[in-house]
Formats: sequence, structure tokens, C-alpha cells
Amino acid sequence: MIEETIISCIIIYMVLRLFITQNRLERMPYLNVINFGVAAIITLKNPSPLGAITSMVYFILATVGANAIAFTISKVKEIEG
Repeated sequence: MIEETIISCIIIYMVLRLFITQNRLERMPYLNVINFGVAAIITLKNPSPLGAITSMVYFILATVGANAIAFTISKVKEIEG
């Protein structure tokens, strides 16, 4: 229970930082921390092999999504100058 509370506090703090930060590239690490936290919460709430698989799949897909967003932002910056 204490682990879930700590992770939830970290996620809430990262969400606040995500909305406060103006630069889109600086938001990516916050988004990854949120994804780590959500994957951890999934595992802690469902301590079974299925929960672990669900957590891994969520984390992998979230990481792929965040990398795609970062790649797109860098390409747009290259095009803009």
C-alpha cells in the first residue's frame, strides 16, 4: 500500500510538471516516468503472471509511442530550421 502511494505521488508530480513545461522535448522524460509509474501500479495491483505481462505490454507500447512523438518533434524542428 505504501509503495502504491509513493508511486502515485510521483505520477501526480510528473503530470503537473508535464503540464507546466513549455518545451515539448522536455516533456518526454516526464511522460516516460509516468509510463514507468503506471506500469508499476498495474503490477502492484495485479500480482500475477497476467499482471506482469499486462504491465510489460503497456510499458513497451507506451515507450514506442513516446519515441514516435520525440522522433516526430525532432523531424519538425529539422524542417523548421
